[in-house]
Amino acid sequence: MKPYAPTDSTQLDSVAQADTLATFGVNATPTKKPSELKLTDYGFFAGSKYFHPELGLDRNGVAGDPAPYNVANDNVITGLLLVFFIVATVLISSTRDFIVRQTRSFFHSSRRTANIGETTAEVNLQLVLVLQTALMGGILYYMYAREVMRLSFSIDSPLAVIGIFCAVFFGYFLLKAVLYSIVNWVFFGKQSRQQWWKAWLYLTALEGVALFPLVLLLVYLDISPQAWLVTLLIVAITIKILTFYKAFCIFFRQTRLYLQFFLYLCALELMPMASLAGLMSMLSSRLQI
Repeated sequence: MKPYAPTDSTQLDSVAQADTLATFGVNATPTKKPSELKLTDYGFFAGSKYFHPELGLDRNGVAGDPAPYNVANDNVITGLLLVFFIVATVLISSTRDFIVRQTRSFFHSSRRTANIGETTAEVNLQLVLVLQTALMGGILYYMYAREVMRLSFSIDSPLAVIGIFCAVFFGYFLLKAVLYSIVNWVFFGKQSRQQWWKAWLYLTALEGVALFPLVLLLVYLDISPQAWLVTLLIVAITIKILTFYKAFCIFFRQTRLYLQFFLYLCALELMPMASLAGLMSMLSSRLQI
């Protein structure tokens, strides 16, 4: 059998328009010119009530799990740490003599150094470092709750949770300052109260300075929980020992009232610290999912 072969120009045009997916040689009879064709004319449901090209198609598959929150990727936390670092660096450079004098007079206080007043820059430096200590405490407790206790919080914004923890720590320091002011005003003289206020501000600021490198290592280098917990305990215990030592030297060295000294520490140091731990535990359980 011979294959189909067109002989005239009309048949040649028909072959050029033939449907190559069907049997070769079957003429295609176009109903519309190419210029009149539209996109909808190629659809299977073209002209049907079921054809809706304006509606999007649903994507197949399941949405993936979102990336977990990381403090190192939070621009607000990074900005706060950078701001505190810059401000503390500027204030420390401008009050270097005050820091040296406070460090020397901490273990050996004389009347000449005790009567020296503090300037505005020196007071601002200590207040900024106290705020830094509260910020470090809030970040460290959030990392402890997430990494060690494995808690998931009901608040969607982790930054809000960190802000709540920082506010609690700042309230803790403020409450301690009020309690110390009231108790010391009742039982001790003006000079002793001034010495203790300077020493307490110095120790609180020193704690924030000591915790700042630990927070940087924990946030940006992801050290193990055991390492930073041991470091945190060493810093906290050292600050408490220095606080006990300074309180004894200022208030109880001459009187030798050891029982009163123990009661003083229990009422103004140990009880507030235990209350803070209980409050943070209760707050974490309330915020937990």
